[in-house]
Amino acid sequence: MFKGIVSLFVPMFLLAGTQQEEVKILRWSGPPGSKPGTFKEWNSAHPYSTNFYCKLSQKIVGKQKGGKVAILIDSTIADNIATEIGQLMTDLQSEGYTVSAYKIAGGTPQNLRSFLQNLYATDNIEGVLFVGDLPVAWFQIGNDFEDYGGYGYAEWPIDLFYMDLNGNWLDTLRHEGDTLIPGQDSIYDAHSGTISPEIYIGRLTPQTGNSNAIGEIKNYFSKDHSYRQHTIELTHRALVYVDDDWEPSAHFWAEDVSILYPDTLVVADPNTTRASDYRVRLDTIRAWVSVFAHSWPGGHIFDYNNHNDYDYYYSSEYVTQDPPANFYNHFACSYARYTEYEYGGGRAIFNQSYGVGAIGSTKSGSMLEFSYFYQPLSQGKTIGTAFKEWFTYITADTVTSYELSWHYGMTLLGDPFLKPIGHIAVEETYKTPTTMFISQNYPNPFTKSTTIDIRLGKKSQQVKEPSSGLRSPSLIIYDLAGRVVKTWDLGIGNCDFHKVVWDGRDAYGNKLASGIYFVKLKIGERALSKKMYLLKD
Repeated sequence: MFKGIVSLFVPMFLLAGTQQEEVKILRWSGPPGSKPGTFKEWNSAHPYSTNFYCKLSQKIVGKQKGGKVAILIDSTIADNIATEIGQLMTDLQSEGYTVSAYKIAGGTPQNLRSFLQNLYATDNIEGVLFVGDLPVAWFQIGNDFEDYGGYGYAEWPIDLFYMDLNGNWLDTLRHEGDTLIPGQDSIYDAHSGTISPEIYIGRLTPQTGNSNAIGEIKNYFSKDHSYRQHTIELTHRALVYVDDDWEPSAHFWAEDVSILYPDTLVVADPNTTRASDYRVRLDTIRAWVSVFAHSWPGGHIFDYNNHNDYDYYYSSEYVTQDPPANFYNHFACSYARYTEYEYGGGRAIFNQSYGVGAIGSTKSGSMLEFSYFYQPLSQGKTIGTAFKEWFTYITADTVTSYELSWHYGMTLLGDPFLKPIGHIAVEETYKTPTTMFISQNYPNPFTKSTTIDIRLGKKSQQVKEPSSGLRSPSLIIYDLAGRVVKTWDLGIGNCDFHKVVWDGRDAYGNKLASGIYFVKLKIGERALSKKMYLLKD
């Protein structure tokens, strides 16, 4: 199912217990003197306001029955990115969503959460995208990972606060010295009641330290649209890069990623995994990268030579190297801590060409139980929906202190409405009772083979053509002159989502010349088509 570089293959039944209690905990590993920024430091630069302002700027209704989502935009930048927000809303409408966009100013985390509670109650929203500098909720505990020796006091930004809308979030303690004592300090320290999330949240928070924040957001939305149009959707394969401390779990975790992308490479040999090697592997085109390394917001640190030496991959390199990868899952300490300057998860999605989504933590923790995240992604669900379903599993029944330490900083960076297996716009229904979908082939251009995703639609398995009687759905490839070179009869069957792989050969098995070809999905009188580019090996 996947290929790998490992020093030792561990049977799967021996790894079953490593998913939680036996996983070595992450640690902040940065240059000497580096440490997490505090709530007081953040709040002094981004003070909460007693005045909360929200205004509906635009609403569009999907053509088909679909989910309802919202986009919340920092009012100070809303006018500058109005065109980009409009394009995103149009894209979402074409996928069936009803979308509302709001300008937000001032307020506290509780004000913003109350607004989301109202949206959920009135519109039954399924997810929200935060754009810009919106109120940040923080959480604190007295001794992080206390069951494993403990790191002492910890505080961090927490987006679960905005996902769980009917649980109880309390501020009953305040931080003084190295302890928590009764009182209040605007940092939450207790979470109880019904704690599973009702909605998902994605966040676009540029932290450049300069005046280019609007430019970064504009470029992100340009990539976001291009991804939906399959222009920058990369080859559906993954890299699982596991540094020394988690080598025994490497194959187990790669199996989880391969639920989404069967073509998964795992690299876990302690003599191989280091920054200089990771840097080279990032230049290979792939849709997904999962990296497991001790980190700080400014970069990853990789051990080698039996932990006697180490080297860094800096977060800024996700911009300067501009890796050909669409999505990242950073099993990396505090890499999604969006309150930090040049935070790594942000650098991965605000780079120039390809990055559109990242999962990570704002503290010394990360995702575990990965299958509950990758399974819904493999079913064509959005990354936001998969993130919510994973968090629902984690928060089912109760949350232990160990689970809290691992998972309460988990954050989704980027557009939560994206689908890693690709997007297909919803088509309106006409004379025949069918809704057709066809994706851009990927990769495109291609040399050896390419994949086309299609959905036939309800009752499309057999339709009447006026001139030729009954016909089952077919997929046809034409050359530039309009000649048919390959046909697939899709048969009379269920209204399923299909993947068709074409190897660049005609119906007789002959390799075709480089050039432009067209693929057409035809059902009765209706047809949808895409342009493809075949290159010589």
